[in-house]
Amino acid sequence: MGRKAVQSVSRRGIAIAFTCYLVWGLLPIFWKLIEEISPFEIISHRIIWCFVSVMLICLLTKQDLLSLYRDRRAWRFLAPAAAIITANWSVYIYAVSQYHVIETAIGYYINPLITILLGLIIFRERMTPLQWTAVGLCTAGVVSFTAGYGQFPWISIFLASTFGVYGAIKKKAGYPAIPAIAFENTLMVGPAIIFAVWLAVHTGTRAFAADLGTGHGIYLTVMLVIAGILTALPLTLFSTAANMIPLSFLGFIQFFSPTLSLLTGVFLYGEAFTTAHKLCLGFIWAGLILVSIDTVRSERKQAAESSGA
Repeated sequence: MGRKAVQSVSRRGIAIAFTCYLVWGLLPIFWKLIEEISPFEIISHRIIWCFVSVMLICLLTKQDLLSLYRDRRAWRFLAPAAAIITANWSVYIYAVSQYHVIETAIGYYINPLITILLGLIIFRERMTPLQWTAVGLCTAGVVSFTAGYGQFPWISIFLASTFGVYGAIKKKAGYPAIPAIAFENTLMVGPAIIFAVWLAVHTGTRAFAADLGTGHGIYLTVMLVIAGILTALPLTLFSTAANMIPLSFLGFIQFFSPTLSLLTGVFLYGEAFTTAHKLCLGFIWAGLILVSIDTVRSERKQAAESSGA
């Protein structure tokens, strides 16, 4: 593959990654629209309708899922990935239901650092001095934010580390995004259906198809289906990007999502914007600016070497 092809793939991977984190960053707006539904019912239907979405895509694009199910290597990588992402979602839902929202926000900021670290350790990715400086600045921002919270963020660490490991597994496996997510959801959908039925029978918790005779009942049902689609879309984009660009670089882009969520909370929902938030964002965006400068320099250098060859 020539230099131009490599640059094209990298730019496409970066664009896909930014689109992924744009969707994830704006998801709080969607969750706000269905906050009356039990978070445990939401997690069940996220899995169920994510499964339906990716299976439809697989049928339309004629993906060969049977060979993936027969692949022992796929089971070694994708089965643990399914378990890890389910644990991540479950703890997130628990945190939200127990009003540990700040800890989830800290986790979103720690996660990119975990991703960068895994890229260095597992994939032997190298970073330039400017990128190391950016890591230092981002770390300082996360530490200042965590210190301002006032206690050790166990939930944050769990959310950040599990999603970081999930990303590393997906990159190491290297399977195409759609079939891989379909494989994972095949393992998760059975327990999700059982749990949704248990919730409805034993706790009376059911918004899905509960009152289709009213506009509001239809609205809640449709929104739960959309929740699954909005789960499948960024996961697909994430898996695609992870296969196309270095994990350490993907880590820097990940800061885009929590920053967007934070700004949405501040300007759309009037949430507090504290000094800790300002310090954190200042450090992180300073780091992202350095990464952008380093990327432009690298592309110019490659272009110069290509023209001189």
